[in-house]
Amino acid sequence: MAFRLRPLAPALRIVPRATARLCMQRPAIEARRSLSLKSFFTSRKKADQFTSQFEPVLEQANLFHPLSKSPLDPVRAKAEWITAHGTCPTCKEEAPEAKSKPPTYECPDCGYPTHCCEEHYKMGKEEHKHVCGTLREVNEDEHDLRSGRRMKEFEFPGAQHRDEAVNLSNWDTFLYTRGFLSMNSERSMRHVSHVLTYPLTIASVLHQSSPYQLGKDLTVEGLKSLAALRHTLHPAMMPGITQSQDLRSIATHTVRIFCLGARAESHLPPHIYMQLAYLFPTTAFQLHFIGPDAIPPHTKSKEPHQHIHYEQMTFVYDNSRYETYHAEAGPFNPYYDVFFLFSPGLAHPSTKDMWKPTIPKLLDTKCAIFGTGFDEQDVMNDVAEIESSGYELDWLMKPRENVFRSLKHEVNMTDVRQSAQCNWGIWGIRGRRYDVNPSDQN
Repeated sequence: MAFRLRPLAPALRIVPRATARLCMQRPAIEARRSLSLKSFFTSRKKADQFTSQFEPVLEQANLFHPLSKSPLDPVRAKAEWITAHGTCPTCKEEAPEAKSKPPTYECPDCGYPTHCCEEHYKMGKEEHKHVCGTLREVNEDEHDLRSGRRMKEFEFPGAQHRDEAVNLSNWDTFLYTRGFLSMNSERSMRHVSHVLTYPLTIASVLHQSSPYQLGKDLTVEGLKSLAALRHTLHPAMMPGITQSQDLRSIATHTVRIFCLGARAESHLPPHIYMQLAYLFPTTAFQLHFIGPDAIPPHTKSKEPHQHIHYEQMTFVYDNSRYETYHAEAGPFNPYYDVFFLFSPGLAHPSTKDMWKPTIPKLLDTKCAIFGTGFDEQDVMNDVAEIESSGYELDWLMKPRENVFRSLKHEVNMTDVRQSAQCNWGIWGIRGRRYDVNPSDQN
């Protein structure tokens, strides 16, 4: 079954609204500050105790620096790493078999070490133009994150009222209807999308207001699987339950989300994933991060299996391989369980064999399985690997561009010409089900 990716339509830019804060660990609603009429008529300005804690190292007009001359130690260390392990593309073109010289010359426009000398830089400048703008953007974004300014874009809202509707058409409408602080620059949007891409990729698939539609994106089988999950995720209003009650002890059922081969997604603080939970206010969740790199954030513990409870969510971290974890996690139910594989590399030579014992077990559960990739080629390689393996499966979602991909580019430091976006594309499958038609009885 051959697929072609359908690109996203350009999104209308909408300026989002204001509300609370991420950087403080207490609930965001408590972080809201009200305006006082006194402040409009008082001549003396009282210092903002929260803002006064921040002393910016870099001003917003001074974010661009060549990496090796950056005032920030981590950025200079990055330049040293690229110089030590990178390659000069012009050397590679002139002598493909020979070892290229290290890229010690920094492009004056993007600040990255790109070539071994100025002469080779000028020879390859025409090709470098295609990535120069992206590299400069990444350069300034990194300096901005480390600038020491108050990151207002990370002041996330807390729980919303159950009757409030959320629009998941794209990043802009989501941030606006959820009451995030106004994103006044593309840079702020890149910062926020990079943090929220994992919980919002999950939410955009499961929510009843999903941007993915039958025919364009979902197959009939995909709609069936999501209808089962949404039946659990969007139950009828339960009388007597207040917004503040602990749903882990009240909810009849818990939805389990399994993130297999977990890496960066397992390192996010639990309150980041609360943005997923807030979209399903009557549902309790278990998030299972499974894989050798599944490590809880802000911990030095080396325990192979850990639990963290956070409001209506329970986080489970297990660094075993899934084929080992499968037996103790069962039985599975398509109404309550779903699997996510974030950039699994099913077709990559270094990880291909690791997934072979896992995929058949996932398909046997008959639960929905969704995967992502960091660019179009990565997505299509995984799709081709699935189709060529002879598995009995149904496609739930056609491979396509992910609405809630990260807008930030990640640069390959061994070859700065290459960059990727976290969760760029998405696809979905499920173990095949067969309809049973009873024979006519005479």
